[in-house]
Amino acid sequence: MSTLYRDYRPKNFAEVLGQNHIKLALQNELAAGNPAQAYIFCGPRAVGKTTLARIITKSLNCEKRATGDFEPCNQCSTCLGISAGQNLDVIEIDAASNTGVDNVRENIIAFSRLAPVQAKFKVFIIDEVHMLSISAFNALLKILEEPPSYVVFILCTTEIHKVPSTVVSRCERYDFKRISIAEIIQKLTRIALQEQIKVDPEVLEAVARRSGGHLRDAESLLGQVFSLGGKSITAEQAELALPRYNSHEALDLLEHLGHKDAVKAIILINNLVDSGASLKNFTGEIVNLLRKLMIGKLSSDLSDKLGLDAGANLEKRLLQIGEQLSSEQILLFTRRFLDLSLDRSGSSNIAQLPLELLIAELCLDYSDPFQPPNSPLVSSLTNSTSSLASPIKPRSAALKINSEKEIPPTPNNFKLSCEEVEAKWPEFLVKIKKFNHSLSFVLQNCEQRGLKGARLILAFKYKFHKERLSDVSIKKILDEVLAEVYCPGLSFEAILDEGLKTSTDNSVSDAKVVSSKTPPLPANLTELNHPPASGLMGDLIKTFGGEVIGS
Repeated sequence: MSTLYRDYRPKNFAEVLGQNHIKLALQNELAAGNPAQAYIFCGPRAVGKTTLARIITKSLNCEKRATGDFEPCNQCSTCLGISAGQNLDVIEIDAASNTGVDNVRENIIAFSRLAPVQAKFKVFIIDEVHMLSISAFNALLKILEEPPSYVVFILCTTEIHKVPSTVVSRCERYDFKRISIAEIIQKLTRIALQEQIKVDPEVLEAVARRSGGHLRDAESLLGQVFSLGGKSITAEQAELALPRYNSHEALDLLEHLGHKDAVKAIILINNLVDSGASLKNFTGEIVNLLRKLMIGKLSSDLSDKLGLDAGANLEKRLLQIGEQLSSEQILLFTRRFLDLSLDRSGSSNIAQLPLELLIAELCLDYSDPFQPPNSPLVSSLTNSTSSLASPIKPRSAALKINSEKEIPPTPNNFKLSCEEVEAKWPEFLVKIKKFNHSLSFVLQNCEQRGLKGARLILAFKYKFHKERLSDVSIKKILDEVLAEVYCPGLSFEAILDEGLKTSTDNSVSDAKVVSSKTPPLPANLTELNHPPASGLMGDLIKTFGGEVIGS
């Protein structure tokens, strides 16, 4: 059965796509009549390693090749026999099926001792050579180092790290690269012309990009498109054989995000869902485009070397978007969409909700999970329900802040006063103690720095104290008690000040918040039998909320 990648396999060096750095070195060796005794071709799959090995084989044995030339004629009996796989002096071995040392002895070492029958050189092409066993590699070492003058070895592998260094050192190593999108499009266009089938350029570009730089994959995909039948294939018809990339929609989304137009971006996502597009593939396409923008910001030459060209139709729009977006925006978008594409927490009941949420966060500049987004829309909503208060005087005069510059004045509709905050602080600590015994002692060693909006600023000397308040469960307790003791909507903000002077001796007792009609409560019952600890132990008990329960 005929397949495109076999029918249109390159027959000479000129037809090989890319790999110019390899072709130049090999052509010079062949033109000088000084080929190496062993080559090793390594690199990704489907980029021309075996094809180039066969071209070298034909060039070495071509009957009509002139001195100083390197291209095979592809007309003599030797070239035709090699192309058809009928030449007895060209032995192609699949190392994946012949991994043992016995196969190396029988198929390589034994045959290499026989002089060529039909050609000038006996050539061994060993594909997937990394699959050989260690003993097989060891058996191959001697013949690779000192082969007969008429023997040439060409080893091909996709995993060069699995080949022993003793083998690599005996060969000329050539590293193949993936083929660029532009070169693949040229090859697909030539195939379409020879097959007399008119294909929409957008389809050829989509096929080339989907191949990922692997020519054989691109030719196989093009064969699927040809199987749709007809002498003309449009983009709509090609979608029957190829999943749609939605590249232009991905660029539209990046433009909307650059303009912070969440409405248009969310409408675009929902239109894609309604049309049956795969949001997973769509997110992956966005990541690929953002990667190209990110690397393009670093260096345009690097982008070309990595084969990141997106095709002529997309390159122009990508360039325009890259000029509109800053480097910070590109890095942020890339990180957030990459996190979304790698999320394996489970699918949502609403397929488009994760993307919609990400769009809203990026357009609203949402960054702090415990604070409202820094956005005019959200700020207006926040200011309608909360307001600013004047600062509470700090206990340390050296750390006093400027209330006129750093904390806005208190609006009249905010009923909480500084005196109330200070007066009810012992009651707040007692109620906290009911939920978390040691947390109240941690809060005793903080300093109130004032009210900033609807947030109470608390300064801590130790980092682990501050980090403890960042815990979600602790924050929930604090928010609930603040609302109960002071007023609904009041939250807190913890800051670090290593120069803060704490007073662990000023502990708070439950008696400070009991009604005046109730007689004072006695001291802790355990203290009747056990005096309070002193020194280092006493400081630890006061700091972490411990108590003496036995002698």
